[in-house]
Amino acid sequence: MKKSVIFYYKLFFAGGTEHSILNLVKKIYKEFNILVAYDDDETSGIVLDEISKYSKVVNLNEVSNIEADVCIWCSQLRQGPFSEISKKIKANRYLYWCHSLFFETFPDFEFDDELMERMEKFICVSETVKKDIVNKYSFLESKCEVIENYLDVKEILDKSKENIDVEIDDNTLNIISVSRLAKDKRFWQNEDVV
Repeated sequence: MKKSVIFYYKLFFAGGTEHSILNLVKKIYKEFNILVAYDDDETSGIVLDEISKYSKVVNLNEVSNIEADVCIWCSQLRQGPFSEISKKIKANRYLYWCHSLFFETFPDFEFDDELMERMEKFICVSETVKKDIVNKYSFLESKCEVIENYLDVKEILDKSKENIDVEIDDNTLNIISVSRLAKDKRFWQNEDVV
C-alpha cells in the first residue's frame, strides 16, 4: 500500500515554492498517494492547476480534517500557528520545508513553539537557509537537513529551446531571473560580475 503525503502550503499563486512543490509532486506521484492542501482563499493560478493533474488538491476550509502518513509543511510568511493547522491535518510525521531566508529578511518573524517541537525535520533548500534558521534558533540545528530543490533538467532544457518574442542585443549583458527581485534572493552578490 502506498504511503500518503500531504503538502501543505497556505497560499498558492505562481512563486518558486509552488513550482518546487509541482516539480516534486510530478517526480513522486506514482509512488505515493499525494494530496496538496491550502487554506488561503486568495489561492489561484496555473501552478495549482498543473499540480491537480498529479495529485488531489484540497482547500482546508472545505473539510473537517484530512489524514496522512507524512505532512510536508511548506514555509510561508502568512502561515498560521501549528495548533490551527494540526486540527485539520493529522499526520504521523511532520516535516517543514524551508524555502526562504525568513529571519534575515524579516527579523521579527518567528516560528511558534509547537511547530518547532512537533516538526521532525526542517528540510532546508540550501546551507544558507539552514544557517538562517540556526542563527535564530540554535537548538534546531540537529533537526535541520539540507536537501536542494528537485529540478527537472530535461524540462528546463526543453523550455530553453522554445522561441520567444523578445529581441536581445548581443552587445548587451543580459541577466535573466525567474525569481522575484528581493533581498533574500541576493542579487547584490553578482555586482562584481557586472
